[in-house]
Amino acid sequence: MMELLQISFDIEKHFNRHATFKWSETWWTHCFYVSALYVLLVHWGQQKMKDRRKFGLRKALFLWSLTLGIFSAIGFYRLGGQFVAELQRTGWHETLCNVDFYDGQNHGLWCFLMAFSKLPELLDTLFIVLRKQKLIFLHWYHHVTVYCFAWYSYGTANGHTRLFMIMNYFVHMIMYSYYAIRAQGFVRIPRAVSIGITSLQLLQMLGGMGACVYSLLMLLYGIPCHAEYTNICIGLLMYISYTVLFGHFFYVNYLKKKETNS
Repeated sequence: MMELLQISFDIEKHFNRHATFKWSETWWTHCFYVSALYVLLVHWGQQKMKDRRKFGLRKALFLWSLTLGIFSAIGFYRLGGQFVAELQRTGWHETLCNVDFYDGQNHGLWCFLMAFSKLPELLDTLFIVLRKQKLIFLHWYHHVTVYCFAWYSYGTANGHTRLFMIMNYFVHMIMYSYYAIRAQGFVRIPRAVSIGITSLQLLQMLGGMGACVYSLLMLLYGIPCHAEYTNICIGLLMYISYTVLFGHFFYVNYLKKKETNS
């Protein structure tokens, strides 16, 4: 397993981490302009589609979801495997608090791609609008805030952000694979699968909060840990809001409906 993790492809070997950090410092604030445009276009698109027939787009949605699912699987494999190996070798504190992974041959590229991928992922909403599906606040709020936080965090190089990336890759690997299968419409997917995915998302939020709290405690007690207060506080507030929103979604869609049916 370790031998496989050490294999690097040319695109990974020639990745220029310093150039992307410079890019992040220069351009990350543009995420606010893109987010504002995104929200306006979503509202405009919903108005335009109000009196139009909905689009099917099953094949396009399948290919889109499959692509993101495969991408997330590769990212999880690249970052997750090494994280576990380091955890076994150096322990929790060193693994969570160091930022050496940004320079790793198998890490640097996938850290950048994870942050950058939040921009094209905004296109998820296009399918919802064109197919005239219900667009909930959680969907676009989550997309916008993750996008901005990912671009901001990449340039600040905090140790705990690696755990954020790994969890995001893992959950998206499962979530987009589920979307791809559902888009095909050939197989009836049990309701338990969607419940399991939402449960994973809630666990992801709890894990994110845990990493933030741990890093914050290290700074408060003066224990060496590569993290900054601003990143921790923004991340903590973001994950708390996600926990509340995903928890509400879980209750309304799975628990409340079950109570009503009973």
